[in-house]
Amino acid sequence: MSRRVGTLPLLAHHLGSRSGGAVTVAVLILVLSLLATATPLALSALADAALRDRVASLGALERDVETTQAGLPQVDRATPTADATTDRVWGGFTDAVERIRGEAGPALMPLLGAARTVAVVTDNAVLEDPRTLGLSVAFDPAFAEQIEMAGGRMPEPATAGTDGGSAGVRVEIVLSTDTADQMGWTVGESRTIGVADALTETVLTGTFTAADPDDEYWQHVTSVLDPNIFDDGNAPRRVTGTGFAHPASLPSAYGLAGQPSTTVWYPFDTGGVEAATAEKTASALRAFTAVSHTVGTTAQGVGILSLRFSADATATIELALAQEAATASVIAMVVAGPVGVAAAVLVLGCRLILERRRSGLRLLSARGASSAQLRGLLGIEGAIVGVLPAALGAAVAITGGMLLFDAAANLPADLVAAAILALAPLGILVALAGSTAERAERADLGRRSSRARLILEGATLAVASVAVALLFLRGYGSSAGIDPLQAATPLLLALVACLVTLRVYPVPLRAVLARARRSRGLNGFLGAARALREPSIGLTPVLALVVGVSVAVSSGVLLSSLQGGVEQAAQGQVGADLRVTGGTFTAEQLDQVRALDGVRDATGISGAEVATVDTGQRRPTSVFVVDAADLRAVQGERPGLLPSGVSLEPAGGPMPIVVAAATAAFIGASDDVRIDAVPAEIVGISAGPSPIGSRENWVAIDSSYAEEVLGRDPADRTLLVGLADPGSDAGAGVAQALRDTLGGGIRISSADEIVAGIQSGPSVQGVRWALVAATGLAALLSALAIVMTLTLAAGARGRVLALLRTLGAPPRTSVSLALWEIGPPVIAAVIAGTVFGALVPVVVLAGVDLRSFTGSSIQPAYSADPGTLALTLGVFLALAALFTAVALLISRRVRAASALRTVEEG
Repeated sequence: MSRRVGTLPLLAHHLGSRSGGAVTVAVLILVLSLLATATPLALSALADAALRDRVASLGALERDVETTQAGLPQVDRATPTADATTDRVWGGFTDAVERIRGEAGPALMPLLGAARTVAVVTDNAVLEDPRTLGLSVAFDPAFAEQIEMAGGRMPEPATAGTDGGSAGVRVEIVLSTDTADQMGWTVGESRTIGVADALTETVLTGTFTAADPDDEYWQHVTSVLDPNIFDDGNAPRRVTGTGFAHPASLPSAYGLAGQPSTTVWYPFDTGGVEAATAEKTASALRAFTAVSHTVGTTAQGVGILSLRFSADATATIELALAQEAATASVIAMVVAGPVGVAAAVLVLGCRLILERRRSGLRLLSARGASSAQLRGLLGIEGAIVGVLPAALGAAVAITGGMLLFDAAANLPADLVAAAILALAPLGILVALAGSTAERAERADLGRRSSRARLILEGATLAVASVAVALLFLRGYGSSAGIDPLQAATPLLLALVACLVTLRVYPVPLRAVLARARRSRGLNGFLGAARALREPSIGLTPVLALVVGVSVAVSSGVLLSSLQGGVEQAAQGQVGADLRVTGGTFTAEQLDQVRALDGVRDATGISGAEVATVDTGQRRPTSVFVVDAADLRAVQGERPGLLPSGVSLEPAGGPMPIVVAAATAAFIGASDDVRIDAVPAEIVGISAGPSPIGSRENWVAIDSSYAEEVLGRDPADRTLLVGLADPGSDAGAGVAQALRDTLGGGIRISSADEIVAGIQSGPSVQGVRWALVAATGLAALLSALAIVMTLTLAAGARGRVLALLRTLGAPPRTSVSLALWEIGPPVIAAVIAGTVFGALVPVVVLAGVDLRSFTGSSIQPAYSADPGTLALTLGVFLALAALFTAVALLISRRVRAASALRTVEEG
C-alpha cells in the first residue's frame, strides 16, 4: 500500500539531493559576505592605526598648539615688593589664555590641555664678564612643579636693590646644576645684568635638577637644564644660562636689556583624535590658528595684546587623512578585480545548481508545473544558499571586528554588500529558471557571431577608453577617498582584455587543429576540435582568469613601485650613507669626523641663512652653503641635495645655484637672477626630498661664494658622511664613533632606518597585505572558476570518454580532454592577464596620489621587481594549478554505463 508524500518532504528531498552545487555557492556566499563586511571595518581600523602612528611620532613642539610672541604679559609695573603674589601678577593673563581655550569649539577644546606659559628675557650680558657669560631670566607660574631643588632654596619675589648698591632691582633666581657649573656661579653669589642706568642684581639662591628630564615641558623651555654654549673657534667661548625667577618677579622683567618673549602652549591630546573625526579636528585647528586671540587692551598698559597660535599637528593630521584616502583608493582599485571574479564565479555556481536541477525541473515541467512554480522552487533554494550564509558571514565579521580591533560597524552602510550577496543567488536562479526546464541546445554546433555581441563589445571598449582618458586628464591630485571612476577603471580594462582574449585565442587554435588533422594522434585532434566547438570556457571563467592573473601581476608591480619610491625618498632625505643633525659643527669637528675609522669622506651643509632672490621681483629665500666638490664626492649620483650630474663648483660667469622646485617656479624663465645682488645661474632643480628638511623655498651655493652673498661662511648644521664600507655593521660602528666625537645629543639617520620606519607604518603594511590578500583571493576564485567550468562540462566530456573507452581508448585520454578544454583559453588568459596586469599600475599611478606613502613630493615611478613579480604570480599559479589538478583527478572517475545512459544533447 503506497503512502502519499507531502509537499514539504518532497521539497526537502529535492533540495537535499544533488546538493553539491548549492553547498559550493553557500560556502562562497559565506566567505564573500564575511570579506565584504570585514573590509570597511578593516579600513576603519587601519585609518585609526595610521593616524595614531603619525601623531605619535610627533614631538611636543610639533604636536602642541603653541605660540611665541615678542614681549611680555601685561602686568602692574609698580616697584617690586616682597609681598607680591603669583595670582596678583599673572591672574589676568592666565584667565585670558584659559578663556581662549574655552572658545576653541567642541571639536577641539576636549583635546587641548590647560595652558602653560613661560616668559623669558633672553641673552642679558653678565656685566662682570660680558664676553663669556650671558643670562636669560624665565618666569613661569608653575615652574616649581617641574624641578627638584638640589641645593639652596627657591627664589622669592623681586625687591628693590640692595642698600648702597647701584642696582635698582634685586631678583633671585635658581639655575640647573649643570648651568651653574658651566657659568661658575655658586649659591648666594650675585651678578649684575642690564644697562648702566637700569641695573638688576641677580642672586643665585639655589640649584635644581629636572623632576622628570623626559617631561615634554623641557622641549618647550629650552636651554634651561643645559646652558647654550657658543664656541666657533673664532671668539671666546660664551655660556648663556637660563634661570627661573619667582613668577611674581615678572614686573622686573620690563627693566632688563635682553629680548623679551612669551611662549604659551596648550598640550594637545593626540590620543583623542580618531580617523572618523580627524577632518573636523583639522578644520577646528585651522580655524583656531587662523586668527589672533585678544588677551589685553591698550588701556591696561604695555604688553602683549593678542596671541596667534600655530599647530604643526594640523599638517600631520592632514597628511594622515591624505594617506587614508590614498590607501582606500588603492585598495578599492585592487579589490575591484576580485569583486569581478567573485561575481563571475557566483554566476558559475548558480549555473552549476541549475545543471544539477535540470532533469528534475524538466520532469516537473512535463507533469504540469508552471513557470512560476519552477521559479519559486529555485527561488527557495537561492534564498537558502544566499540569505543564511550571508547573514552568518556578516555576523562573524562584525563580531570579530568588535572583539579583535574594537571597530564598530557603520550600520546599515557596512551591510549593503552582504545584502547584495544574500539576494544574488535568488535573483540569478529565478532569472535563469525558464531556460532550465527546456531541452539543452547542441553546444558543439557552430553559431554565427551575433550583432548584439559586437555592439556590447564595442560599448565596453568605448566606456573603458573614456574612463582611462578621464583618469589621466584628471590626474592623481584631484580626488580624495574612494572614487567610483578609479575603482571601476581596472575592472573595465579587465573586461576589454577578456573580450580580446576570447576573440584572439581561437586563431592559433585553428592552426593547431589543422596540424592535428595531418597527424596520427587522436588526443590532439579531438581536444583541439572540442576546444573550438565546445564553448565550455566562455566569458565567465576567462574573466576570472584574466582578472586573477592581472591582480597578481599588478600587485607585484605596485609593491615594487612603492618599495622603489620609499627607498628613493629615504635616500634623498639622507643624501649620503649617514646624515648627522642636532648641533652646530665646526671645521675642526668636521676634520675629526673625516679621520674616523670607517669614514670615506664627510662634508657639511650650513643652516638656513636668510637672503633675497631678485628677478625684477624680490622674494625672501633660505640659502644653504656647501662645499660643492666634497658634497658630490659624499653624495655620489644618488638622490640628495644635488640633482644627478649637477655641479656647484665655480666655472666662470654667474654663480651656479641649485634651487628647490618652488624657487624655480618663482624664477621662471628670467635670465637676470640675483641672490642678494650676486648674479646667479640655475644649474639644477631639486624636486624631491633633501637632507636639509622639508623646506620648499631654498637655494644652495658653493662655499666660495659665501662671503660675497652672506658676508661670512656660516657654521654647518648638517653633516653628511660617506662610509668606506656601507654595510650595517660598519654603519653602526661609525654611528657610535660619531656620538663619541660630537656628543650624545646628535641625531644620526640612515636611508635603511627611514625605509624601515616608513614600511613598518600601518598604511604601507595595510596596502601590502591588501595586495597579497587580493592576489590570494583572486587565485582561489580563479581556481574555483576552473573547477566549476570542468564540472559543468563533465557531462559532455563523460559521454565522449565513455564512447572512446568502449573503442579502446586509454584512461589518460580523460586528462588529455580536460586539459584541452581549459588549456588554450587558460594560456591565452594568463598571457592577456599578465599584459593587462602590467598596465593596471600605470592607471593606479595616474589616478591615486601615493606620495603620502613615501614621504616624497614626487609620485613613485613605475617599477617591476622580478623577485616580487615571481612571488605574487607564482602564488597565484600554484594555487590555481592545485585546484585544477584536483578537478582533473575527479574527472577521471567516469562510468561508461552511466554516461551513455543519458544523452540529452541528441
